Amino acid sequence: MGNFIDKNEPAGFAGNHEGSRPSIEPGASAPSQLGSTIRIEGNVYAQQDLFVDGEVNGSVIIPGHQVSIGPRGNVKANIKAKNVVVVGKLEGAIEASERIELRASSSLIGELRGRRIVVENGALIKGTIEVVR
Repeated sequence: MGNFIDKNEPAGFAGNHEGSRPSIEPGASAPSQLGSTIRIEGNVYAQQDLFVDGEVNGSVIIPGHQVSIGPRGNVKANIKAKNVVVVGKLEGAIEASERIELRASSSLIGELRGRRIVVENGALIKGTIEVVR
């Protein structure tokens, strides 16, 4: 799966076109990664895309960028970002200014709030979904 240039991002930023599936492979589009052996207790702030395949307990705040929860990710946190892609497990609230995507293998307990929300067949959800304009 390749990266695409988003016309709303600065030149050189590897984003994705509307309707395409954001990449969640380690290193594919996220310059920052938390591997499967990393556990963070507390708040995570960044100004670039983040791939989480480990554990985070707290909050993840990455305005203007993408947070991806990988297949081994186990996150108990509130997330605020431009785009959020969940493949693993998440317990908490997601607020995305653009897009939230729950892949088929994902499990979510919490709240979703965003402009566009995509839920693949097989994703498990327990909570609320709010689409905002």
